[in-house]
Amino acid sequence: MKKLINNPVDYVDECLDGLMLSHPCVLDGRLRRVARTPDGVRKGRVGIVSGGGSGHLPLFGGYVGHGLIDTCAIGKVFEGPALHACLEATRPADGGAGILQLIGN
Repeated sequence: MKKLINNPVDYVDECLDGLMLSHPCVLDGRLRRVARTPDGVRKGRVGIVSGGGSGHLPLFGGYVGHGLIDTCAIGKVFEGPALHACLEATRPADGGAGILQLIGN
């Protein structure tokens, strides 16, 4: 056995719930968005947004942090993030100097 999964339909949401419990600075996981600070990025700074599917755990969310990416859009297992998740991840990353989006599959 490789994994313990309660209900495959709830897998991504449960992983994000655990991430939010262990790192209280992240934002609403139900929006499928993770951000390093609720206040967004510093003004005048280029925001970095990443994202991707959750097939190998919510991998992309692990790169959110100081000196790394600012926000992350989370998709379903082996699916890229939905448009609304990308938009919700982009909003808090806008520091007024542009946004670099690195969205994977």
